[in-house]
Amino acid sequence: MKHPLKESFLFYTRHIESMLLISAVVVLPFLLIHNYAVNTINFMASFTGAKIVSGYFNLFLLLLFITIVQLPFAQFVQNHLDGEERPVRQALGSFLDNGFSLFVFSVVYVLAVSTGMLLFLVPGLVILVLFYLTPYLMVIKKQPVKESWKKAFGVGKKHFFPILGVILLASVVEWIIGLIGLYTVTYITTSFGAVLFTQILLNVIIFPLIAVIFTMYTHKWMDESKSAESEPLEG
Repeated sequence: MKHPLKESFLFYTRHIESMLLISAVVVLPFLLIHNYAVNTINFMASFTGAKIVSGYFNLFLLLLFITIVQLPFAQFVQNHLDGEERPVRQALGSFLDNGFSLFVFSVVYVLAVSTGMLLFLVPGLVILVLFYLTPYLMVIKKQPVKESWKKAFGVGKKHFFPILGVILLASVVEWIIGLIGLYTVTYITTSFGAVLFTQILLNVIIFPLIAVIFTMYTHKWMDESKSAESEPLEG
């Protein structure tokens, strides 16, 4: 896969209806739960003064949801690459079949990332990158999470900075689009409901694209790892 970014945008535009359907079924409920939980914790923190706790909980919940909801989009992309029929149905089925095991892994993973970021930042960032590709490798390698996190660690070590770069790029792009959307809405109205609806809508639209980008790049990094391993044999 020579141009994963270009291919990601082409794939997203060709299958945007199906990806938005998956996003509406999977991402939207998670976003609603996240917003409700975070607002509740922030409300409680405003009385207790425990702002650090609320910040930690917000980061934990956000990373937990992001890790879990990547799975159906990665499966959808892989279904198309494999030429499978009914890719949407299989993507949602994979989410139901593997969601719980990924959830258990994600709790431990995100707990380590959030704690590392809160205390020292760098350790949390390192852990984030090293195991970030676990959901994608579950799909690509067709292996359970207990095998996939080990492979993710190996790929993460070899391609640490490229993975970090894509994470930062995706974060910046999402932040800029969110900022533009927020500015546009607040220019028209200051209604909290309108602002919240806009943020949720943008996330529902943007997140599938980010997941596609990571799926394509994971294929690229896996291919590079295979090529690097075969070179000594050929020599």
